Amino acid sequence: MKKDNSMEEKKSFPYFKVICLVIALIFAFFGGREFYELRHFKETFVSAPGLTEVKMLSDYLASLKGTWMDTPIFVYDSGVPGGKVLYMANVHPYEPATSLSAYILMENIKVTKGKVFVIPQGNRSGSTTGMLGNAYPKFFHVPTSFGEKTLRIGDRGTNPLDQWPDPFTFVHYPSRQNLSYQDIRNMNRTYPGRENGTLTERASYAIMELIRKENIDISIDVHEASIMYPVVATYVAHERSFDIAMMAAMTLTATSFDMKCESSPKGLRGLSHREWGDFSDTLAVLMETPEPFIDRVVGPMTEELFTEGKDEFLATAAKHGLTYVPYSLDFGSPLWYRCGRHLSGALEVINQMNQFYPEKEVIVEWPTYEDLKEHDCGYFFHDPDNADPSFVFKI
Repeated sequence: MKKDNSMEEKKSFPYFKVICLVIALIFAFFGGREFYELRHFKETFVSAPGLTEVKMLSDYLASLKGTWMDTPIFVYDSGVPGGKVLYMANVHPYEPATSLSAYILMENIKVTKGKVFVIPQGNRSGSTTGMLGNAYPKFFHVPTSFGEKTLRIGDRGTNPLDQWPDPFTFVHYPSRQNLSYQDIRNMNRTYPGRENGTLTERASYAIMELIRKENIDISIDVHEASIMYPVVATYVAHERSFDIAMMAAMTLTATSFDMKCESSPKGLRGLSHREWGDFSDTLAVLMETPEPFIDRVVGPMTEELFTEGKDEFLATAAKHGLTYVPYSLDFGSPLWYRCGRHLSGALEVINQMNQFYPEKEVIVEWPTYEDLKEHDCGYFFHDPDNADPSFVFKI
């Protein structure tokens, strides 16, 4: 008897596989849209009128031009001879209270002596993706008088779309020290960088070129740390800037908030507080504020956890003495507190540099810890729609 081939074809048609493929494509579309939104979102801020120049990191290494690592450098020159300061934020973009502090600084800065360089997006590539698998929000929001300001929450390292693959072991240049494989995309492990290295190494090299060519007197690298990490609420300073940082920490502890100070270890390579000081004449200082959002024992990683810093698991850890700073659910670690620490912390090391090195004096004003405590972060932002367009920037 002759078989009915059409019936066999109908039975063998892979309906289930096609349905699974369609469902997978739908999920891929919606997931891809989320990645695309974060990748291409721009943060808006209004610079203070003292802005004199906008440079790009590629001005110091041409091969960065056109890459996602090319980032703007905002220069505020008083016109009065004095010292030079670098304020660098968002080297680790999952610590974005640092970039928020930079925006508050730039919207309100007044320089009356010397020159200030500000880099609000140290690792611009890393700010365009989240830390895969951590299930945290793409953005956080800051209430202002003209509505909510939206900012990105990025990854710790450079976006894998821009630098891939990672090696089995990262060999630091030039020390040849073996570091964790993912640190090849960690900008704060790749200093002093290489002119012809990976994208992250080239960005680190360009930062070093900026410091050297502009003769930066003091370079401040702002970060956030988990409260179960020993180096939290701390200055870490190169030995040439240790006295400055120690005096700043003592002054802040006596007047505003607790601040510790540590000397940069010579045996751990690639970090700003070590390599900036070793490979240039700058006074290198790194600052860490308490960010519960990046602790490993927290509950849901929500926007509220990021902005308010309140988590019951961390509170339990604090009760058992497992945190390196005091912590409670009553206060948490809110954005204003973290940004205020950075802004006052930077002002105090500048003030101490002025005392130790009067010939490098920089006289500058921007909002302080006390100002943010009184008004919160959003108070210090200006409405881009009502501002001079020449001072409105999107990054």
